[in-house]
This record gives sequence, structure tokens and C-alpha cells, in this order.
Amino acid sequence: MRKQIEINNWKRKIAYNIFSNYEDPYTGIVTKIDVTNLVNYCKYYNISFYAAMSYYVLSSLNEIDAFHYGYGKENGKQYIYKYEDLAVSVTTLNEDNELNFTRYIKFSNDFQQFINTFQKAIDDASNGEMYYKIPNLDDMNKVNITCIPWIPFSNFKDAIDYSEKNSKPKICWGKYYEDNNSYIIDISLLVNHAFQDGVHMGLFFNNLQNIINNIEIKNAIEKKEKIYVKKI
Repeated sequence: MRKQIEINNWKRKIAYNIFSNYEDPYTGIVTKIDVTNLVNYCKYYNISFYAAMSYYVLSSLNEIDAFHYGYGKENGKQYIYKYEDLAVSVTTLNEDNELNFTRYIKFSNDFQQFINTFQKAIDDASNGEMYYKIPNLDDMNKVNITCIPWIPFSNFKDAIDYSEKNSKPKICWGKYYEDNNSYIIDISLLVNHAFQDGVHMGLFFNNLQNIINNIEIKNAIEKKEKIYVKKI
């Protein structure tokens, strides 16, 4: 579901009117996140880290009102909407290491349902399903996720299509690595400043860290391999 926003009655009117006229309205932050609990959770239950991390990233975004606003089209015209639901497209590689994008996956609070849907979309895209032939989910606010699991990084610049106004948040993380008995990743968030500010990016990263810190691994003590479990 979505609701069209009248700019003159929108609490974000001033910031929107400033940044929406910029040639490049996107701004971003790269920071470090402790993913110790998530890495160990995925290892313990044999779950894809890519899928699980995407779930928790969307969980964090979903809790923040500002990330439910974005551009959308109706009858060929572009408007601003507030969306109830989020949907994500992620990148994947085929057997020749060439890039493709999954169809948009609706976020669900049901962890297992999201993981299953995510993996099916990854498999289909890896096997050649063409992203551009898949209908968009017009009633959902869209998010783009990618990862560079081969290296850590301290800066990141994504490609952004400015052929029309774009409001999709774009998230990327790098290779997780051990540091002082913790698993750390570098994660980048790019947002359209007309819709989100530094305060919203800060809320996202803090939400994400808090959610990951509170992941529980049941019966972890039964695992024989070394495992670190951090709690707040």
C-alpha cells in the first residue's frame, strides 16, 4: 500500500525542496558493524550470510519512518509516496562471474519466509532470469543491496541512474574479518538527501547493530568449534 504525499503539507517540505533540485542529491556514510552474532548464527544454522544480513538490514530500515518515503509513478507521472512495505533487489553472479540483479523481494518479518524467497530469487537471477523483464512492485518502496565479500573497504561509490528522479537507498558491505575476537564488516549506506538525513542514517546503523547484538544462538555451547557470542 502507498499514500501520495502533498509536498506543501509534508513535514519534510523544506529539506525536500532544497535537495531535490541538486544534480546529485545522494549522500552516504561508511562505518563498521560488529556482526559476530550474525556470522556465528549463520554458521551454526547453515544459513546464507548474504540472505540473513539482507533481512536484518531491511528490518532496521523498516523501523525508521523516513525510509518509507520515496518516488513512484502513476499514469506515467512521478509523485512522492509513503509506502507501507519495503522491497529489495540484490546483486548476484552467474557461473561466468557476470553481474545480474534479482527481482524485487518483499520484506517479511517472517525470517524463514524471507530467507526462502531471497534464495529462490538469487538462484533464478544466477541462472539468467532477466531483471529488466520483471514487473516492478509499484506499491512498495524499493531498496538496492549489494556486497563485495572479497575485500574490506573504507569508502564506496555506487552507480546511480539519474535518467529520472531516484530515491532508492543503496547498501553495500564488504568482507567480514576478525578483529579482537569479533567479526567486523564495513557497510555503506547511500541515501537521497531529499528524503533522509544523517540522523536517519545514524538510526539505521544503530538499529542494525542493536538487532545483531541481540541475536541468540540456541545451544551454542554444544558447538565444538570456537564461537563468539556477544550481548549488549
